[in-house]
Amino acid sequence: MSLRLALVDGVAALRRLPSGLLPLASVGTARLVGDGATPLTVAGTVALVGWAFLRDGFAPCTDLSEEQAAQIVATRGAWALSSLWGHYILCWSDEAGTVYLLRSPVAGPPIFHTRGHEGQRIDVSGAASYCAFTDLALAHSLGFGRGGPDPARVDAALRYPFFRGPATEIVGVNEIVPGEIVEFATGRRQVGSWSPWDHSVQPPRRVAAYELRQLVGAVTGAWGRRFDRIQLELSGGLDSSIVATCLAGSGVQWRGMTLATSEPDGDERPYARAVTDRLGAELAERWRPAPGDPLAMPDRLRVRHGGFGLLAPSDAVFLETARAYGADAIFTGAGGDNVFGYITSTAPILDALRYAGPLAAWRAAGDLARMAHDNRWKALVFAARRVLTPPPAWPIDATLLSQRYAGPMPAHPWTADAGRAAPGQRVYATSLFLTQSFVDAYDRALALPMIAPLLSQPLVEFGLGIASWQWGEGGRDRALARRAFGAELPREVLTRRSKGRILSIFLPAFVEHRERLRPFLLDGWMAGAGILDLDAMRGMLDGGAADPVTILRILEIADMEGWARSVTAAPRP
Repeated sequence: MSLRLALVDGVAALRRLPSGLLPLASVGTARLVGDGATPLTVAGTVALVGWAFLRDGFAPCTDLSEEQAAQIVATRGAWALSSLWGHYILCWSDEAGTVYLLRSPVAGPPIFHTRGHEGQRIDVSGAASYCAFTDLALAHSLGFGRGGPDPARVDAALRYPFFRGPATEIVGVNEIVPGEIVEFATGRRQVGSWSPWDHSVQPPRRVAAYELRQLVGAVTGAWGRRFDRIQLELSGGLDSSIVATCLAGSGVQWRGMTLATSEPDGDERPYARAVTDRLGAELAERWRPAPGDPLAMPDRLRVRHGGFGLLAPSDAVFLETARAYGADAIFTGAGGDNVFGYITSTAPILDALRYAGPLAAWRAAGDLARMAHDNRWKALVFAARRVLTPPPAWPIDATLLSQRYAGPMPAHPWTADAGRAAPGQRVYATSLFLTQSFVDAYDRALALPMIAPLLSQPLVEFGLGIASWQWGEGGRDRALARRAFGAELPREVLTRRSKGRILSIFLPAFVEHRERLRPFLLDGWMAGAGILDLDAMRGMLDGGAADPVTILRILEIADMEGWARSVTAAPRP
């Protein structure tokens, strides 16, 4: 979210700060440092960094009163979780001087926690033993060391794709998960942290389409009014088109921007044009540039592996056009599939049976069958199998990995009590794990605020309480959202059943770089750590027939290899 800051204990003794950073606030014994562009409000021993809104009326929270600060301290952050929403980091100290951190729920600015070796103070210009930071290079410059890539965690990141728990792939560094309240000195999760299961209403409620329309419009409008000029990444898919409609209705200054490929399956301009023509808005169109080098290391040192390096040139075009437009924020429809309940599992059938009876389950099975272009009886059989043999909590992909580090799914506080929710609600909530990687994976999210209005806390909590089978009624994915915006979106967008694909970028890049990928992967860091199944990898790279899914997997592993090399090659303080 374009925040560059760190909270460090004992920074008062620090004799130097990295260029461009200033002391911003004192929070107990800790000091908050950041750049001058960081949105910040301070009240007593409470500091709020980022963009926050009040739940009551969705007005921007640009300052905290003494009473509000006192409520944050007295409730150990619970007041903020119930009274604020947005993308922010909150830190405070209590009367005993204990410092706490809260990362806003759902997405929130990524923030990481580390400490000096064995919890002792480290003598680098007075830097002390604990640090919470948004930028790995910043933590280094403050004198905090780090370990190298952890082979077991790197394996887990590949084996459980897009699963992002507290344990990062770097030794000694943990991420504070969205909605989590931690004690700064220990990193321990505190009672009262946000959990999706607290909002999975039982029995779930049915809602009217207009309720969803009003809420989406309210949160998107609130976000839009926080910025002067916005560029929306507009694919012409349902989710980004809904964001466009809400921006147009809120009176903010914005334009759409879309990238097209020369291949028809990657050209979404007709859909994006239909949206902006209807709204009377500007649309910037660019050709998607040639893919990047799949063997290149990331330009920036990252705590966690980012997005596909092949898309780095496209990322640069998105950022370049936003800057040329004078945008002070980039908006995206990311998270719409998750928040609008794009569910293709049989879990909603079980929810419907439990809460609405056999007829509702029969209808839900028919809806799923229509979405899957299959038959109702098969959907019912799969639902019965789900009861007898519950699926794993997260999909496992062991392709091209050895068994050396194979292990259980990494820990995450949201999985601990998932049994509180019904099956369909669990599928809906766990899909939120996917969203973070698509919001902050690319460098443009580090250069400008990257806003995903559909991941706003009020909207997500609203969705968690909706009957899971309502999202697919009529056999259409995201059916409730389609009804909510049915009168405002172009027909071709509402009836669209496909998404633009970019396989035309990945597959030729694999063919072009296949020979270079061989030594890069077979003699690389992951191979030396024993993570890869070298025989299987060798077979794929030596000319074995590879389907598109396997090719994408090889490129994903190459990205992780480049990230690991960037960490091991970076100088340490």
